[in-house]
Amino acid sequence: MESLGIRESDLSNYDKQKIGQFIQSIKFKDNKYYIQLPWEDDKLSCVPSNHAVALHTLEHVACRLEKKQLYQDYLKVFQEQERDGIIEEIFVTPERFDEYVWIPYRPVLKSDPTSTTKIRPVFNCSLKLGDAPSLNEATYQEINFTNDLLDLLLRFRTNDHVALADIREAFLMICL
Repeated sequence: MESLGIRESDLSNYDKQKIGQFIQSIKFKDNKYYIQLPWEDDKLSCVPSNHAVALHTLEHVACRLEKKQLYQDYLKVFQEQERDGIIEEIFVTPERFDEYVWIPYRPVLKSDPTSTTKIRPVFNCSLKLGDAPSLNEATYQEINFTNDLLDLLLRFRTNDHVALADIREAFLMICL
């Protein structure tokens, strides 16, 4: 946090507690890091089930993809993510659907011939039902880790050495 310009004295007791909970939740197992998202205590229980909206979105997306003959290509993306351990299938009986919060998604299509990913899902954790908070709003987000992005960019431009890396594989080692 110091490298981002955040000092210990800048943090409230609540921030320190949430960061401590997050750090304690980190586990390394099977060459992957497992973490728990930090939630706002008073908001998580207020996020309602959105099963009906998510199901309607899924039906709409599937219909559009079928018309464009892209359904199988989109399905392959999910099958590949499941194979790579990015997502996993869960089993919920229909009578319990309303006990869960579902994440609706939509496809993003790229027609650029140089693009390596022609179709990918974009998940919508900002979906709100009425006045209830969304999943995004229920996550702990009090500390701005991009506190001084200008300073970071200037240091990047003025240092003699810069390390660049493709973090795709590193990112996929983090399981929520």
